Amino acid sequence: MYSSLNVHNRLQELDVPHELFKLSGQAGSLESAAAGLGLEPGQTAKVELFRLDSELVMVILPGDREVDESKLMAVSGADSFSRVPNEEIPSLTGYLAGSLPPVAHKVEMQAYIDYYTLKEDVVYTCSGEPTAILKIRSYDLVRATGGETVDLVLSAEGAKDS
Repeated sequence: MYSSLNVHNRLQELDVPHELFKLSGQAGSLESAAAGLGLEPGQTAKVELFRLDSELVMVILPGDREVDESKLMAVSGADSFSRVPNEEIPSLTGYLAGSLPPVAHKVEMQAYIDYYTLKEDVVYTCSGEPTAILKIRSYDLVRATGGETVDLVLSAEGAKDS
C-alpha cells in the first residue's frame, strides 16, 4: 500500500510546493480531518474515481459538493459512466478509498478538477493515509495533476443536503 511519502516524493519530483500535516490519530474522513484543522468543508478537495467508456478518470471537487453525472458525461464525451467501487480503488491506485490523494497513483489517468475546488488559494486534501492531510496551492494542484479545469458539480439547488 502507498502512503503520504509517495505523494510527497511525487510532488518533490514535480517541484510542487506542499505541506503534509500529521494528525493525532486517524481522521476517519476528510471532513473530520478538516474539522480537526479548523477548516470548512469547502476548503477541502475530495478525489473520486469513475469509469467513463471503460477509461479510469479522476475527479477532484470541493469536499462539500457532489459530481453532476450529466456534466461529467458532457465534458468527457463519454457514452457510459460508472463510479469505481471503493473495494477496487486500492488495486488501481495503491491507496484506500477514504485516503485517496490527487497524485502518485499506480496508474496514469485523466483528471478533471471542478472550478469550485480552485476558489480557495490553498486546498486541503487526502494525502494517501488516514493520519495525514495534504496542503497545496490550488494552481499547484492543477499543475501536479495535469487536470482539466471544468464545471462538474451539482448546482446549489441540485446539491444533496448534508
